[in-house]
Amino acid sequence: MTDPAAHEGFRHVLEGWQRAAMEDHVRWITGSGSLEAYDRGGWADAVRLLELCAGYRDCSVLEWGCGSGRVTQYLCRLFRRTYAVDIAPAMLEILSRRRLPDLEIHLTTGSDLPAGIEVDVVYSYLCWMHNRKADLPAIFRTCRSVLKPGGQLIFQLPVYEVGRSPESFMDLACWTAHELRQLADETGFEILRMPQNGGAFAPEAIGSKHFELHEWRPRGAERRPVRTEFPA
Repeated sequence: MTDPAAHEGFRHVLEGWQRAAMEDHVRWITGSGSLEAYDRGGWADAVRLLELCAGYRDCSVLEWGCGSGRVTQYLCRLFRRTYAVDIAPAMLEILSRRRLPDLEIHLTTGSDLPAGIEVDVVYSYLCWMHNRKADLPAIFRTCRSVLKPGGQLIFQLPVYEVGRSPESFMDLACWTAHELRQLADETGFEILRMPQNGGAFAPEAIGSKHFELHEWRPRGAERRPVRTEFPA
């Protein structure tokens, strides 16, 4: 069992991703050293996001947990304006060297963001599942505060019938549907889409909906129509 004192939320995750950035960020993120696979996976994830984003060309997006820019590199060319947020300065340095268009990069020390950010979409993929459950409410409240009326929170978190908490920065937090509904209620969101897996999480048999996207909106906002066309 991991020493609880060694797992203090953002500090614990920060140390892990700083190390990943300085060693081999492509291998840490994708499991292989292939830059081609890294880029291909980022494009596939960006396209899945577009399914839920009507009129994305005119929208601004904030990516929380952008890392070194695997998905960010495409968001900058698909959305009108992109904000990239991460807790690891070393990852953001890799991203900044890409010199991507219409991009603002911001370091967060937990759940904080600079004043004045307002976006149509907040997006997070393969990020929050590494955080302690206790850390998520503050992040989600920040996300709600930067969303425009009618905006969307689109993110990935694994939902199973049996929940679990991570014990290392690469371990996974799995939520139950009940826990996720409580999180939405607590942070002022309405759930529009919640993929769920049966049973308990098993690393050797990841559920088919483990990596699918949830869609939430600020409570009381009107839902936007879903766009189904994609760029060639």
